[in-house]
Order: sequence, then C-alpha cells, then structure tokens
Amino acid sequence: MGLDVGLEEIVKTVRELGSNKILPPYPSITLGAVDMSPYDVASIYQTFAANGFHSPLGSVLAVLDKDGNPLSRYALDVERQIDPAAIALVNVTMQGVTEQGTARRLATQLDIKVAGKTGTSDDLRDSWFAGFSGDTVAVVWTGYDDNRPSGLTGSSGAMRIWSKVIAAVSSRSYVTAMPDNIEMRWIDRESGLLSGKQCENAIELPFIRGSAPESQAECSGAASSNWFKSIFGD
Repeated sequence: MGLDVGLEEIVKTVRELGSNKILPPYPSITLGAVDMSPYDVASIYQTFAANGFHSPLGSVLAVLDKDGNPLSRYALDVERQIDPAAIALVNVTMQGVTEQGTARRLATQLDIKVAGKTGTSDDLRDSWFAGFSGDTVAVVWTGYDDNRPSGLTGSSGAMRIWSKVIAAVSSRSYVTAMPDNIEMRWIDRESGLLSGKQCENAIELPFIRGSAPESQAECSGAASSNWFKSIFGD
C-alpha cells in the first residue's frame, strides 16, 4: 500500500504532521523503521489530537509572578497542516485500537475514551505507546540504551505506564471531529464491498465522501460483533 501511495508522499505527510526528521524514502518507513525520540513522536500525535492543526511543542507557555499574574507569554504558532477528513479516518481507527484492538485493556482501565497506538520492535527491543485523550497527548517508550531486548510489547510495557499517566492528569474523553464530507457505510469485511447492517461480517466504516465502494456484496447471516479485533487483533 505504501508503494502505491508513494514513498515521497508518505515522507511529505509525516513532515506535515510535525516531524523535523529527514526520512529516506525507503519502503521500510511504512513499517515504522525510523529513529524517533518520544518528543518527535509527540509532535506528530499532537497534530492528530488537534484534528489536523499543528503547533510546535514547547516547554514554557507563560511566566507568572507569585500571585499568578502573567509576566510573559509565548504565543502558539498554530496552522492547519492536514486535511481534517483524513485525520478523522486515522483517529477513528486509533480509537478502535483502544477499544477493541491491541490496546483494548485501556477501555477497562480508564474512565474516559482515548485514541492511540501500541508499538513493538523486532525481538521486543522497544515498547511504545502514543496516544491522546480530549486534553492530553502523551508518548511512552521503554527499552534499554544498549538496544538489548526488553521482553515487553507495546501493550505489556509502555501502555501500562501511559494508562497511569492519563488516569492521573486527564479528565476529558477524546471525541473524533467528523467533517461534513465524512460518510458512514456498511462494508463486507471479506470482499470490501458495500453490505447491509444485518449481513454477516458487516462493519460500519467512515469514508471521505465519494471514496466508498459502489458495488454490493452478497448478504447472508447476522453481523459480526467484533470486527475490529478480527482486523487488528493481537
């Protein structure tokens, strides 16, 4: 899929999301084979959390006196970087990850809805979790400086830390902003064609208007109850 989209387009999109890294246009970047720090990843996920608006990360927003009055402020440089409809499609998927995918334990650990993604490198060397609630973006990495295996997946390591951080600092659920040009369609998971709500393997997915399939799949049986797990699983 990455080759069909175009590696240069992927590099351009990552840059528009907020990365300052120089990414070589190699096929391996589609698998995440890129060296990034948690700060780099947080800069990208901030754009997802803000529905496509990017603001460079900063450590100081204001300086206050002893009474809490501002002495100096540092304005946010915010601009729309990414098509909000494309952001909505990604964020719906990341919400599904935290409800029915590899991060589904978050649904029972947190009182709010969140979106995010686990990450696990070869030989369990790196454990990642990046995600956001309605008011907080956080990225956690666990591993060893000498790159030896940690024995942790994204969900068994970094996600457990991330969950505790969000539980302590956040109180607002994330709700995906759906632009007017997003439409929901029932799709047959096996064929990728249009389906009916009552059909077996039917899943409801968002599409940018005009991009949904036009052909209809044959319908039989009742709808599958856990389509997301069957796609993204463990």
